[in-house]
Amino acid sequence: MPDVTPDAPFVPRSALPWYLTSSSLWIAGMSLQGFLITWLLVEVLEAPADQVGFGRALIELPALAIILIGGVLADRTNGRTLLIRMHLLMVLPGLVLAWVSSAGQLRFWIVIGFGLAVSALQAMSDPARQAMLSRVTRTDIQRTVTITTIVASLAGLGGVWVGGKLDVIGLAPILVLQALVFAVGALPIRRLPELPAIDPGRSIDLLAGIRSIAGTPLIRNIIGLNLLSSLFNAGAYIIAIPFIVREVYQGDVGMFSTVLIAFTSGSIGSNVILLYFMPLKHPGRLFLVMQVTRAVILGVLLVKPSVWLFYGAMFAWGFNMGITTTLVRTTVQELAAPAVRAQVLSVFIFSFMVAAPISSILLGQLIAWADPLTALLPGIVISLLIFSWGVPFSGLWQYAATAATKPILRRDAAISQG
Repeated sequence: MPDVTPDAPFVPRSALPWYLTSSSLWIAGMSLQGFLITWLLVEVLEAPADQVGFGRALIELPALAIILIGGVLADRTNGRTLLIRMHLLMVLPGLVLAWVSSAGQLRFWIVIGFGLAVSALQAMSDPARQAMLSRVTRTDIQRTVTITTIVASLAGLGGVWVGGKLDVIGLAPILVLQALVFAVGALPIRRLPELPAIDPGRSIDLLAGIRSIAGTPLIRNIIGLNLLSSLFNAGAYIIAIPFIVREVYQGDVGMFSTVLIAFTSGSIGSNVILLYFMPLKHPGRLFLVMQVTRAVILGVLLVKPSVWLFYGAMFAWGFNMGITTTLVRTTVQELAAPAVRAQVLSVFIFSFMVAAPISSILLGQLIAWADPLTALLPGIVISLLIFSWGVPFSGLWQYAATAATKPILRRDAAISQG
């Protein structure tokens, strides 16, 4: 549970705004990167679906090991210093790809190498960034995570919008802009207070986060169910949607950008509504109910609706995923022990990342064998299974969040060390 102690160091009021500024720039750059990787493989290089799935899987594989190391590093070092270094290193891959593109040497394996470099640096930095949130906030973690998600998602929309201008601006200028966004993101991190390790003397233990999760059934169950959902829901969004846009609706890069903006707008909208009702007493119940509504949304997409209904369904899917993603993260963040919080979060991020290569390969093969719409079917089945098992057996239906019973921390109140 979150550790509130009277003698905890004071958190400046400006800490969270500076954190949000840096995170927004980071997410804008990463959203642009994800957009570019997908469209370069699918449309510019015209790779087949099974090859795209293989490439996306390959991009994520090295990060699977790095993310756990990143969790240990984040728990044992100054998070502020670590993130500044990661922002500056993230400048390099985009500049290299811009140079290669300008030389007319863009190839499948070069794009994969760009994705590998960015994915590795993201894996090294994400545990520190997410664990840091509990140390810069002055209020309950549910609302803090939701506000962070809203602000970062708005920035992500900007990244996707810029990606949609690829045909107008050109790849090299966009990549230079991305590098600049990452570099500028280091500046607000410098304005944060020092964030030394909570327990620097603790021996190095790569499995501490895994053991903590194994010993906490609620964390174990919600991460497990979220992993299962990510395999065929988030996976369908990553792999199936670009092919649905191109092959089912004969869309171009502008339509693909609009689809992603519709999805992200739904995610932002759901978090704005969540924020109004937070802190939630029973977040697990809402997480489980959302599984049923997601199955309905995917069913609408499956029947090949009109273009405008397609946009509406994508907005609804984003609305749904925005709720479930936020609820999973707030639950894990609240239940994780402070001393190993970054390692627990690294395992949580790992579950997302391991889902990406598996779903990329499976759904890529399914699309190559059948058609893009078929890749939506597994998500419908999995969503209904998660609800059916999760209500009676996961403990999430009965879970009562402590954030719903704790007062908001004021300037003269104790500030959470964790």
